Amino acid sequence: MVETVRITTAQAASVFGAARQRKILLSLIERERSLSQLERLTRTPLNLLHHHVGKLMQLRLARIARVEARAGAPIKYYRAAARRFFVPAELMGANPGAELTSRLQQRLERSLAGFVKGVEYSHDGNGPRMRLVKEPGHAVVTDLWLELRLSDADAAALDAELRGVFRRFEARSKSAHHPYLVRAAMAPA
Repeated sequence: MVETVRITTAQAASVFGAARQRKILLSLIERERSLSQLERLTRTPLNLLHHHVGKLMQLRLARIARVEARAGAPIKYYRAAARRFFVPAELMGANPGAELTSRLQQRLERSLAGFVKGVEYSHDGNGPRMRLVKEPGHAVVTDLWLELRLSDADAAALDAELRGVFRRFEARSKSAHHPYLVRAAMAPA
């Protein structure tokens, strides 16, 4: 398997902007999978999987890794063309995270609507604060916003620490019961 494939067309780049296609392709990096295995893993109907995998093969992002003979139709196993895919910025569109941002916003609104009692606003001497006041006993939902004044070195340290926290919890999430969409964002104000 090739280590990295550089995406060179808008059509191939569009795969990474479509959640279902991206999930199917990235599921084929780890190991080869049949359509029925992909169906269970991605919860995508077989007819739709057949279409998407065909498109991935047409774009040369996936290939048939092997064919297993059996009575009836043989079973094809598919594999991603590379371990990593690099999509240049000019092919990503205006906001590569727009789809996930939208999903997160929808989930926050739906989750918060059920148990937020209100919002408490204050000033702690360092700056304004906003805190959600929640009904007790509901799912964990967090929407944190904070404006910090950081040096370039502190911003880099915070970035590294947040990435470390994400990696630690990502490793722990393999056996977790409830899926959460998590985002931490930082940009110069």
